[in-house]
Amino acid sequence: MAKRNPFDYVKSINKKTYEYDLSGYNPFLTNRAFAGFIDTIMFAEHMNQYHLLSPALQYDFYYYGVRKGSRFDPIPKPTEPDGLEVVMAYFNYSKQKALEVMSLLSKQDIQNMVQSMDKGGNT
Repeated sequence: MAKRNPFDYVKSINKKTYEYDLSGYNPFLTNRAFAGFIDTIMFAEHMNQYHLLSPALQYDFYYYGVRKGSRFDPIPKPTEPDGLEVVMAYFNYSKQKALEVMSLLSKQDIQNMVQSMDKGGNT
């Protein structure tokens, strides 16, 4: 049988479907997955303290300790600063270069750039 995805074990714990084959179990990723939720963070902290336990014992601890539930934590995307597109267009900079320059510009500078780039007419 092929190795399973480490997050399949997290799903099985959350859905309460016991997994007997722990060949792909990764304690670090399981702890990390449960550390992001208010109701499971203490379980993750406890397993961090007892990281030398076997994967079967760690899995059982989570399986029997964590209540059934849906836990999905999307990865937050970094937000771009206001006016980035204006700086990119005004100076004809790449995104990386514009990000470097943003710390040097004030909001008034960016507003002046917007006014100078305004071509008028209907948009």
